[in-house]
Amino acid sequence: MKAVVMSDGKVAVRDIPQPALRRDQVMVRVRACGICGSDVRYLQGENPWSQHTLGAQKPNPKRMVPGHEVAGEIVEVGDPSRNARIGERVVMMVFRGDDTCFYCRRGLPNLCEHTQHLGHSAGWDRDRLNPGGMAELCPIWADHAYKLPDRVSFEEATLLDGAGVALNAVHKAGDVAGEPVAVTGCGSVGLLVIQILKALGAGPVIGIDTADKSLALAQEFGAEVIVDPRKSDPVEEVSKATGGVGAAVALDTVGADETLIQSLRLVRRGGTVVTLVVGMREMALPLSAISGERALVSAANFRYADFPAVIELMAEGRISGKPMVTHVLPLDEAPRAFDIAADKAKSGAVKVVLQP
Repeated sequence: MKAVVMSDGKVAVRDIPQPALRRDQVMVRVRACGICGSDVRYLQGENPWSQHTLGAQKPNPKRMVPGHEVAGEIVEVGDPSRNARIGERVVMMVFRGDDTCFYCRRGLPNLCEHTQHLGHSAGWDRDRLNPGGMAELCPIWADHAYKLPDRVSFEEATLLDGAGVALNAVHKAGDVAGEPVAVTGCGSVGLLVIQILKALGAGPVIGIDTADKSLALAQEFGAEVIVDPRKSDPVEEVSKATGGVGAAVALDTVGADETLIQSLRLVRRGGTVVTLVVGMREMALPLSAISGERALVSAANFRYADFPAVIELMAEGRISGKPMVTHVLPLDEAPRAFDIAADKAKSGAVKVVLQP
């Protein structure tokens, strides 16, 4: 079968053996797979899974099939008792903890160091080729293949993994109903954060980005205030929007030193900053930035219950992925698709999707 293979900092479309199907799995014919920022980071030599989850830079696999934003149709089942599922449209929750570790026993499989995560470096150390969703076929644990509502297209469904990440980050912020919230970085995850904030009753929501397309979408999705840092000071704009008090919560999807420190300046005393991007570099953070009981927390992936929750939100039309899907390319054009995703300032891309 055809698949995208990432090796030595390059991506290419190769013919690889069809993966074997275990009894607890179903085989999915992939209809759409999104390119995530973490896929680009793997290509650049980072290991976003180990950085976000373990706070360490684990060596990347020599060869891997990327892709963890996957939707398609079940074409084969490992257990004949599941034959009725053949032909079912599904979206895949692509990671699984070991169910026995300290974190899994506490309902935190997203923090399990023994995670198996399709399209990532986690859990496949003994395999010659790490499996992922940028392929014609992809096996998934049967209970992690969620039925896709008819109103949600395969392309839109590629945003559901990011929506789970967004929901987990908002949960880390606490109760946001009726509270002012600032979101720095209005890429696909930031835009999903904005939609979830609005669905949960937050407001005003302030979207901060330097891309006109992203700011327009932030406004379309309900952000009452949009800020371009090239034109005005986000701290001043957030202060103005909150009567001089500051936001209750700031979520940072960029992860740069300056945006993280700025986020701490956006929140009021007692406020919370949630960062969705963690790297291995060191940064200087003045202790005064967390004065007044300001809290800084990170968010990593999501908990199992978040996934069906965001599927329901999308099925109800409370979050939408359609306006974010800016580029759809065939699998054979994966190298060009990665170039588009890696240079969004030039391409204007928000979400790039591959179709096997």
